[in-house]
Amino acid sequence: MLKKILLINNYSQSTQTDRIERIEVIIRDHPVKVVAKTIHFTEFRTEMINDCIGIILSGSELNVSEFNNDEKLKAKFNSQLDLIRNNYKVPILAICFGFHLVAYAYGAQVSRMKIKGLGGRIISILIKKTDELITQRNIPVNAHHLDFVSPNDSDVQEKFEIRGVSRSFGYDIIQYMKHNDKPIYSVQFHPETHLANYTYRNQDNEEIIKEAKQYGEEIIINFANICNQ
Repeated sequence: MLKKILLINNYSQSTQTDRIERIEVIIRDHPVKVVAKTIHFTEFRTEMINDCIGIILSGSELNVSEFNNDEKLKAKFNSQLDLIRNNYKVPILAICFGFHLVAYAYGAQVSRMKIKGLGGRIISILIKKTDELITQRNIPVNAHHLDFVSPNDSDVQEKFEIRGVSRSFGYDIIQYMKHNDKPIYSVQFHPETHLANYTYRNQDNEEIIKEAKQYGEEIIINFANICNQ
């Protein structure tokens, strides 16, 4: 029987994106037989994790920074927030919006950059401490967000090890953090990148784009290996 990683699609049903398909393809092509079982966030129930070896919380066009002023929006993600707080065994990979859900679940402040749309960019980040998920210290990644979490947040510092930070548009931004006691891996960037034919705003160097895709694939495959242990 194929082992399953539960992929929670946090994009609105009206949003067109190839990021979910990209994750599915990477996991499908994993050398050990693992598949992504994708569900929309509106369908998620905690008991769904019972037959899964891992969980991926996807990105979204929605914003966790709006939760404090929009209880209806927050309520749509309460089941995921409960999962994040109460799951101790099943590994979680949280991507971008998923990263913000993790931070919010543990009391951190999710803020919003006061700039115009960031768009898809390739940036370089330095990993302070490599591990089983990210094995390289200096990697190009796909950043596409306006919400962010500061490395100075005391709740994050108490509960997570901050392993990667970037400086973008005058903001210090956590790019990678791992929970101190639980198998929760949270990345601000998008390791899934895009399938093809996507123009990154600041980058026309095909080699760097290729590297970002390769490193991103490696991260997702490494997560599948973590789940499969």
